[in-house]
Amino acid sequence: MSEQHREQGGPVVAQDIGPWVVEMQWPEGVTQGGPAVLLVRPKGGESCPLGGISSTVLREIDFKEAVERLRAKVAVSEMRAQVREEYEAGRTERLRKALSQGVTDEYLAMLASAYLSYLSSGGRGPLAHLAERVGKSESTVKGHLWQARKRGLLTGAPGRAGGALTRKAAEILIRVVPGGERMTIEDLPAETVQDTSTAEE
Repeated sequence: MSEQHREQGGPVVAQDIGPWVVEMQWPEGVTQGGPAVLLVRPKGGESCPLGGISSTVLREIDFKEAVERLRAKVAVSEMRAQVREEYEAGRTERLRKALSQGVTDEYLAMLASAYLSYLSSGGRGPLAHLAERVGKSESTVKGHLWQARKRGLLTGAPGRAGGALTRKAAEILIRVVPGGERMTIEDLPAETVQDTSTAEE
């Protein structure tokens, strides 16, 4: 399915039927009835199978199974969104509470996550933003981010903005954030796991 369709529509469910892949897309928020978009293409980018798409291929499309998978996909997506909302709601309070216990790995993992989240949302001046959140100076926060990198919680070079959370940091977050027991590392917000190393801190 084209990137344009993926961006404009809702979730996509794919089925393999012989040498074909069938992709079905429903409008955002719709989990009833058939798909709004149906794409049948050769599997793995191979050349078109002899004879092209037949009525037999079309009859083998399992719309009932596709709708069940769609609903499961939507349910997982909603659960992840709820976990993220819970996580964001008390982030500042959790940061300050964690820092009151010292510069622990738990505090540094939360700080690194807040830092990457702010950068990925287009925020400028992450040190000033985080300093206000934790009630410390910018130089103190900069030192804490350096420690997060040194302790293997945040990737990237000191003095450059961005990076990514390490698996160690992700596992800490899953343990300490609200709803974490319902999360996997893949459930963490995308901005916390992509590399955004570009500009200076």
